Amino acid sequence: MSRSLTLAAIGACILVIVSIVVSAWPGGTGLRPGGAPSPDATTAAAFTGVYRIGALGDADPGGGRDSVLTRSVTRALADHGGTGAGNGGVAAPPLGVTDLTAHKESAEPANRRLIARWLQLEPGLTGVVGGDHTLRLPESGLTSFRLPVVRACRHDGAEPEPRYADTGELRSSASTADMAVVLARHLAATPGVHKVYVRGDAAADPTRAVVARLRAEGVEVRADDTGPPAEGIRRFRPDAVFLEGGVRSLAEWLEEVEDSGFDGVKALWDPTAPACTGRNAAADADFSVPDGWLTVRGHYDIRLDPDADRRAAVREALGADLAGRPYAVETYDAARGLLSAWDTVSAEERNSDEPDMARAALAEALPTVVVRGALGGWWTRLSEAEEHPVVWLDRREDGQWRQEAEKRR
Repeated sequence: MSRSLTLAAIGACILVIVSIVVSAWPGGTGLRPGGAPSPDATTAAAFTGVYRIGALGDADPGGGRDSVLTRSVTRALADHGGTGAGNGGVAAPPLGVTDLTAHKESAEPANRRLIARWLQLEPGLTGVVGGDHTLRLPESGLTSFRLPVVRACRHDGAEPEPRYADTGELRSSASTADMAVVLARHLAATPGVHKVYVRGDAAADPTRAVVARLRAEGVEVRADDTGPPAEGIRRFRPDAVFLEGGVRSLAEWLEEVEDSGFDGVKALWDPTAPACTGRNAAADADFSVPDGWLTVRGHYDIRLDPDADRRAAVREALGADLAGRPYAVETYDAARGLLSAWDTVSAEERNSDEPDMARAALAEALPTVVVRGALGGWWTRLSEAEEHPVVWLDRREDGQWRQEAEKRR
C-alpha cells in the first residue's frame, strides 16, 4: 500500500511538471505576462466579417511613415474592383487595406507574437504585401497556416534564397543576389573581358555574389578590400572593374579609377539606390557617377523605360505621382496578384467564422495565380516572378542614366 501511494504521488508530480512545461512552450498559456496574446489564439470570436490586406511599408529614416506602399496597395484594390463579390458571385465579407507599418517597431526575427498582435488588431487579416526587406516575419505560431506574404521590394542577404513553401513569403522582385548575378553575367559575356578587378567589402552580399558568379563563368577575379583601386588596377591589369562601397569611399574610388586612365569596362554597385518605396538613408544629392559607368537596378523606372506603351500603361494604372516612385509598380502588381488569389477563395471559406480557413486557401493559391499587373509581359504567375525576377542594367551617359538592358535572373 505504501509503495503504491508513493508511485501515485510521483506520477502526480510528473503530470504537474509536464503541464507547466507544455503551457510555457510557445503557443501555451502558462508563464506568459498578463494580457499578452497567445501566438496560437483563435481569432474567430473577434472576427467581424471584414477581411483586409496588410501593407507593411519600409521604415523612413526621417522618422515618418512610408505611405507609397500603402497607396500602391490601395490603388490595386480599387482597380481590382474594390470589395467585390464573393467567388462565384455569392455575397462575401468586404475587403480592405490596413497599414501595418506602425505596428512592427518592436518586432524581432524570432518573435512569434508579432503576427498574433497583427491578428489581434485585424482578425480578418488575410495576407500581407511587404515592403520592409529587413523584417523577417516569424511563423504563425503552431497553427496549421502561415500568413501569406508577397515581398514587393528587394530582399537582401539570404543564400540560398528562401522558398515560398518553406516561409510563406513570396518575392516578386529581384534580390541583391539576383541583381549581382545578372551584372556578373553581363560582365562575363562582354567581349574581351577575362579578368575583373573587384574593390569593395569582400563580406558584403553584392561583392560576394558578383565574385562567385564571375568565377563560375570562368572569369579570373582579383578581389581587394584594402588599398587604392588604382594600385590594384596597375598590378592586375584587368579588363573590367567593379566597385562596391559607401557613398564617400565610392566617390573617391571612382575618381581614382578615372584618373588612372583605365579604359576597360567599369561597373559599380549604387549605394544610393532604393531598396523599397521608403527613402534611402544613403541617398546623397551630391553623389555623382562619371560617364561610361555601368550599374544594376532592381526596380522599374518609368523615366528610363524606352517602351512608350508600357510607360503609358504604368502611368494610367498608378497615376503620375505613384508611377515615378521606386518599387511602387512592383507593389501594385504584387497586390494585384494577392487579390487574384483571393478571388479563388470560395464563398464558403470567406464566410466562415474561422478566418484561418480563408488565409490557408489564399496561401495555397498565391504562387500559381495569374497576375494582371501594370507591367505585364515578364511573367504571368507570382511563382515565375520569384524564380525569374527582372533586373535592369543602366549606363551613365551625358550626366544621366540610360537603360541599356532588361534581363531576367
